[in-house]
Amino acid sequence: MKPEIRIGNTRFNKENVVNIQKKVHTPEALAKVSFDLTKLDLTQAGNYRIVLYIGLSMNSQDSFYANAFVYKGKPFYIEFPVKANESASDVAKRVVKIADKYLLFMTQEQILNVSVDGNEVVFEAVNGYQIIKKAVLQKYDPEHDTVDCCNFEGDFVDVITGVPVAYTFDGEVESLGKKVSEDGKLVDLASDETPIYPGIEAFCDYNWIIHNLRLPTLANTYFWAVNKAEMPVPGAVYNQYIVRMCADRYGIAGEVVGQKATSITTHVFYVLDNGDLTAFETALKSVIDGGEFLTRADDVLKEPYKALDKGNSTTEGGTEGGTTEGENTGGEGGTTPDAGQNP
Repeated sequence: MKPEIRIGNTRFNKENVVNIQKKVHTPEALAKVSFDLTKLDLTQAGNYRIVLYIGLSMNSQDSFYANAFVYKGKPFYIEFPVKANESASDVAKRVVKIADKYLLFMTQEQILNVSVDGNEVVFEAVNGYQIIKKAVLQKYDPEHDTVDCCNFEGDFVDVITGVPVAYTFDGEVESLGKKVSEDGKLVDLASDETPIYPGIEAFCDYNWIIHNLRLPTLANTYFWAVNKAEMPVPGAVYNQYIVRMCADRYGIAGEVVGQKATSITTHVFYVLDNGDLTAFETALKSVIDGGEFLTRADDVLKEPYKALDKGNSTTEGGTEGGTTEGENTGGEGGTTPDAGQNP
């Protein structure tokens, strides 16, 4: 008997499965920037401000950030005084109090987390969609701009400038501590620069699934919704499994008697990671030769139509659409509540 498993309304036969790709969930990374106040001239009194411009990745359409530009963003200006001969830690505490009060009046929700780290003021995003596009600490110079021979207009001048740093991401952001120069090389930050860490949205957590796979239609929000059992669990994380199948279909092409068609389908499942998916993955691997999942998109995209030779069920390939073995694949994109226990 050929190995076969069934998930929902779809059967997976060993002779038809081309490959299976697995992608595990990854947590979000929060954008962050900090300003070391020991770099200020604290021997003299002065007025300073922190300029922030918070944008969004293109995967978020939060209307709070809406403006006249193509890319959404929101500016913030946090001004604070400095007394002569104050300590950097005291100034940092004052900045946090002013920033919290300012953000409370300017926003309708928590938009940034502001904290003190020794002599530094730290601004951190509250979700992975936020991107810090600009971060500058400035000091007001009353003699900066000349109006005529004897008068000055005054303006804020940059003291510390935030610069996006190069990084790697493998489930967690790891900064390389360098910036990319104009000629494309990695160079060290200057003494008057501070790193801006990136914001990266999570993959396959509750928010990601609600955002990408569950439109706010009545079918999904109604209390008695038919697919209510497929809604994700708040706070839970999921793994993504993509099964590609290829099967010969006889008698459906219609051009000539007995014409044969080839059906290539893609089936996507999001399975709750309950800490032990051994039973589910063992069952899934039983229908692929070699028994290993593909883990890189490059492996799947390489030579996509080579898989039409079903004699080798581990070759790459597959495209979306259609049905296989006469079955309806309407369950794709759903979540499997406890597949680890009942594959």
